[in-house]
Amino acid sequence: MNWIIFIALFLIVCEAVPEGLALSGQKTLAGCFSFIYLSGITLGLFAWITGIRRFEYKPIYVRIIGGYILLRFALFSLILNLCAGLPLFYIGTTKLYDQAWQWFFKWSGIDHVQFLAMFQFIALCVGLSLILRKE
Repeated sequence: MNWIIFIALFLIVCEAVPEGLALSGQKTLAGCFSFIYLSGITLGLFAWITGIRRFEYKPIYVRIIGGYILLRFALFSLILNLCAGLPLFYIGTTKLYDQAWQWFFKWSGIDHVQFLAMFQFIALCVGLSLILRKE
């Protein structure tokens, strides 16, 4: 029962901190904290659903989590941009992730639409093959 209280407090605090940081104007720090929090929650839930119960190395665990990360990379921004009414391969300017992409495309001179379309398609194919592969 003590774990339930600890988990509840952890979730509440970790949700409130990025909100407070964002309201105080520290949006980059809030975004970093939110990314770590949501990644941990998502990977933990995904691990629990797929039967990963212990923190031990097994190749199937790495394969499943790696496949999930690739699927998220391939699909998340596409769905977000569609729902927001933005261009399909729109790159924002606020998150560190977006700033890194902006810098890369400015530095390299590569067209971001073609590059992201190819990169996300490859991530989608590899992610699906990792998750759907039978042992």
